[in-house]
Amino acid sequence: MSTMSVVPPFAGFSWATWAAISLSLLALFVCLWLILRLRRPPASAPEDAPSTIADVLGSVLKRSPVPEVDGVRWDIALYPEALSVPGYVILTAIFQNAYDQPRTVTLEIAPDTLLPQGHAAVIALKPGEAGILRTPLFVSRTLAPGAYALRATLRALATRGEGVRLLPGPRQRDRGPRSVSLRVIAHHDRPPVNLFAFEWKGFLSLYIPPQTAPDLTELRILEELASIPTENE
Repeated sequence: MSTMSVVPPFAGFSWATWAAISLSLLALFVCLWLILRLRRPPASAPEDAPSTIADVLGSVLKRSPVPEVDGVRWDIALYPEALSVPGYVILTAIFQNAYDQPRTVTLEIAPDTLLPQGHAAVIALKPGEAGILRTPLFVSRTLAPGAYALRATLRALATRGEGVRLLPGPRQRDRGPRSVSLRVIAHHDRPPVNLFAFEWKGFLSLYIPPQTAPDLTELRILEELASIPTENE
């Protein structure tokens, strides 16, 4: 009995035809691979990673933009922003260490009308810590109505190395100054407005991990400072 040979399909194709078929199949596999790859969610960049600690300035206090110097996020403000003189205002600076290693912060206020001698302070921040530095300023009744600005700069030093980042956000250095202004709105002949606040000075911690949320009690008290004399003054 004769043996019939099995002929594979397409055996009669030329080499050119086989090459064309092979290239088509390869193109099909590449297209499928690209489609599957594009459908995968992209991996988050380190700057977009979820925060492992409370973002006090950004998420809690809604400050925007929030500058950062050498791993320390910060901002300045005056309470109140307007004042009938004479009286006291509180210059505040809020800092937060964005890393898991301690940092030493140096804040400098340039000399100006509200602070003729200028001011400097050095603060030690624990990993992830946020805090507020309060500086009372007496505003004399000799100042004419108008706006008076203060400018602050910041430097930060990580003596134990940069460490691991705990907050999302920029890593680049931003050494630009921050400015804030007070509006003198009127004069009066009564005792200084906010006289009791002249002792409100120094650094207060607002948040230290693993604290779940910052304690903003002191900040809320500052927000209640009067702009004009009250009945008790």
